[in-house]
Amino acid sequence: MTGPITVTFYDGLSSLPKEARVQWISMELLEVEHESVRNSWLIKDPRFSWEATGGSLRLSFGTPPQVVIITDDLAKRQFQEHFQRTAKHRKADATVPLLFSRPVLFLLSLAAVGIAAYIWLLPLLAGWMATLLPVDADRRIGEAYWTSMAPTLKLDTARSAALQRFGDRLQLAPDFTLKYHVAVDDQVNAFALPGGHIVVYTGILDRMKEPGELAGLLAHEGTHVQLRHSTRSIMRELSGAVFLSLIIGDVGTLATLVAEHADNLRGLAYGRGLESEADAVGMEHMAAEGVDPQGMLALLRLLEREAKDMPEGLSFLSSHPLTTERIASAEEKAKALGHTPSKDVELERLFEALKQPK
Repeated sequence: MTGPITVTFYDGLSSLPKEARVQWISMELLEVEHESVRNSWLIKDPRFSWEATGGSLRLSFGTPPQVVIITDDLAKRQFQEHFQRTAKHRKADATVPLLFSRPVLFLLSLAAVGIAAYIWLLPLLAGWMATLLPVDADRRIGEAYWTSMAPTLKLDTARSAALQRFGDRLQLAPDFTLKYHVAVDDQVNAFALPGGHIVVYTGILDRMKEPGELAGLLAHEGTHVQLRHSTRSIMRELSGAVFLSLIIGDVGTLATLVAEHADNLRGLAYGRGLESEADAVGMEHMAAEGVDPQGMLALLRLLEREAKDMPEGLSFLSSHPLTTERIASAEEKAKALGHTPSKDVELERLFEALKQPK
């Protein structure tokens, strides 16, 4: 028997290949050492399998499966001869890296199809699948994100309470209970989580001069929640990672993907179509609540002005792109909805309380 030998190793938790050393401890026991951690693999164990494919020898053990790839010719031959006498031979399963289980020509064809699916098909499919989930899934996802994200924000509880009262005056997402938060930060920014958490930074809040601007912002973000734009965007972003994990047979990373993306949601980017939809539907909600939809236009013009002096990464527009077409569409929508001439006294009072919390 040969050993120790250097092999390619997948630990079942990460999609990245690592270097490890393998040697025999006994006729039925292998030792796999990676970063000073040693694990014993009993080849009689039902969780152990081996497969000789594509010029390599693949060994798999455990749940989630750890995988060893042996490419040294002498070691392959000696290991395989021993396994043929002592260990059960199994065909490659869903956890087998495809790069070690198919002929080269087939792999090239598969790679071409895979790249096309990764770039175009999977994100579209993932976004569509998100709409099939029950709305309670948005709430659960949003709460998980919020639990992870909240400790990283400097929340102003007094202004958050005032913002909640302002938002509650409007009915912006009928299927969800919106929860509003004010975060102390100079960024001219805001974002919405799936299920209802909406965060507004003081950087944008303090630049507002009228309640219509704030109503427009909350209507825009509330529409993202109601129409599940955040969930659809998250699914599209995660689709690539899911695809890569399946290609290399590593399902262990999927369990950690949601937590890893929690902080990225602050800058979750929406496409032009979703942004225009959030503007238009948000303006409809504003008009239905007796708020002049021109407030949305005032917000867009405020953002356009501030974007010139604000670094891109700190601007609302870095994740909510503003285009000439978007402003023109909002102007047309405002004209179609008409103006609301009378001021909402209660909304004015709530806005002033929010600007100067006690």
